[in-house]
Amino acid sequence: MSAVSLARVASLLLCAFAFGAPAGAAGSHPLLDYARERDSKREPPKGASQPSGVRTAEHAIEQAHVPPAAECAASLGAARFAQLYTELGAARGLDGDFTGAAEAYRAGLQCRPRDALLHAALASALFDARDYAGARVAVDAALAIDPRAVETNRLAGNLDFVAERWPEAIARFRYTAASDADRAHAAYGQLMYWLAQARAGVAHPEFVARTPTEGWPQPLLLHLTGEYTEEELISQIDAGDAASNNQPNTSTDERLCEALFYVGERYWARGDRATARDYFASLVNLRVIYFLEHGLALAEIAKLR
Repeated sequence: MSAVSLARVASLLLCAFAFGAPAGAAGSHPLLDYARERDSKREPPKGASQPSGVRTAEHAIEQAHVPPAAECAASLGAARFAQLYTELGAARGLDGDFTGAAEAYRAGLQCRPRDALLHAALASALFDARDYAGARVAVDAALAIDPRAVETNRLAGNLDFVAERWPEAIARFRYTAASDADRAHAAYGQLMYWLAQARAGVAHPEFVARTPTEGWPQPLLLHLTGEYTEEELISQIDAGDAASNNQPNTSTDERLCEALFYVGERYWARGDRATARDYFASLVNLRVIYFLEHGLALAEIAKLR
């Protein structure tokens, strides 16, 4: 899910949850094998890489003559200056410079100290930089301003999940799964809601009852309930690069990134930590750094070490 990205499923509540049974044949890890095979065939990038947007954003700030930090909030252009810093933070984040992104968002907050979205953006950057204590402070600041913001609650849930604060994580993801107006986005809340319950030791995790989304990531929810094997997931992942796929942020590599995380977490919930670590490591190797799952995988790998 894009740093991003995310629903579902009244019909799944009627299904028998297959939490205890492995998704693939005993001892097989088809999704991991698929990821490794795909990686072995991946050609290195040719020619010059895409130009970074960082220099453009920095130039825009230079041209805007932003006042000193202590004076920015009271200036007439405070909102515009904050937006320029937001664009710089986003550009740095896409380059993988999460510490630099956080620095830009902090500069923006000097201009708009009560901007809940800027606090949330800072929290996201700090999470990806693995500064979880700092991310928690920023999330709390954002929620103090806008406690019902779905994406901010999702970030808070991610922090709770990594810290294994299961009651808090379950409550956060129940809220995001139920409250996100976008059914596809809500599906990611459903996935984390189910996994937080599973990791907490709930015998029969459940989803929030709501109309399921169409397309991706619905197959991942079906996998969690035992209705899709790992092998069947692969055909859905392959479809990401098909000309007929018009869902944004759902290319084959992006689908694979997400699948490796959620399937890996399912292994961990069943007690197979070694396999979970292998799935997370394969995910990180994809370098889909702009997805929340990338940062979550890094956090989980650090704990598994």
